[in-house]
Amino acid sequence: METRRINPEEAAARLLEADNILILTHKNPDGDAIGSGIAIALALQQKGKHCRVCWTGELAGFYSLITECYQPDEIGEPDFVLAVDLANPRLLPEDTIGYSDRVDMVIDHHATSVEFARETLLESAASCCAEIIFKVINAMGCSVTTDIANCIYVGLSTDTGCFRYSNTTADNHLLAAQLVSLGVNIAKFNELIFGQKSRARIEIERRALSGMEFTSSGKICIITITRSMLEETNCIESDIEGIATIPKAIEGVEAGITLREQENGNWKISLRTASLDAAEICSLFGGGGHIRAAGCECSGTPFEIKVAMVAAINKRLGLS
Repeated sequence: METRRINPEEAAARLLEADNILILTHKNPDGDAIGSGIAIALALQQKGKHCRVCWTGELAGFYSLITECYQPDEIGEPDFVLAVDLANPRLLPEDTIGYSDRVDMVIDHHATSVEFARETLLESAASCCAEIIFKVINAMGCSVTTDIANCIYVGLSTDTGCFRYSNTTADNHLLAAQLVSLGVNIAKFNELIFGQKSRARIEIERRALSGMEFTSSGKICIITITRSMLEETNCIESDIEGIATIPKAIEGVEAGITLREQENGNWKISLRTASLDAAEICSLFGGGGHIRAAGCECSGTPFEIKVAMVAAINKRLGLS
């Protein structure tokens, strides 16, 4: 589908023309996807629009801080489909994949976006989708309530790693300051999101660390999470959000690879890098993402996937 590029003002005008709006996120949604979806829904509801945000799976407990402020509308068959933080329709959950060829608008920040909607608001320089959503909400003339500000902060803080990642900009800090002035309790959010871990998360980390592998003179670190490990620890998907940062955090590691076994037998790969283009590497395997954080989904055995990923990384490290 040929897409038309739009700006935040055009996106705002187009959304205000719609009435029954379905908002899609990617499967296993993170803080940016959930925060962006609920924020735009709350803003549109202010304008009398009927909205329903779709996500799948059980969310981590701290997400209740933003999900409880949102009441989905009964919209029946939507007359407008909006996707947020979604770079590729293949990332839609099974229960919404049927909408993949009828998405009216995508709001996204991934440089690897395939632009599959009728209209696309893409700002690849943005650190998170939530900061683009914030522009659209303002362009719609909505009141940025504390609930909306909370949603934007969740997206902003999670995609920048609480402002620690290399994608963090001066504008991010200015936006955070604005959100604080709108009532966001950042101490509370930061403690719940970054300062606490569930017992299940600690147990899965223990198992993952015990099987950690190093290769390429210690420049590549790999951890693997199987379905049986998730079952043994009673982990839900949101319990392992952010776990891909662990191997990259080790001194001397240039690339951290996390393999997570999916229900369909495939493996979700998360790649975090120090200096390499993670998105370019993952694009070789049908994925994408950001320069320092990207992912893909592969079939095959863990051994086969590791060999292929390590070979691609070694080539770029000059070790092949």
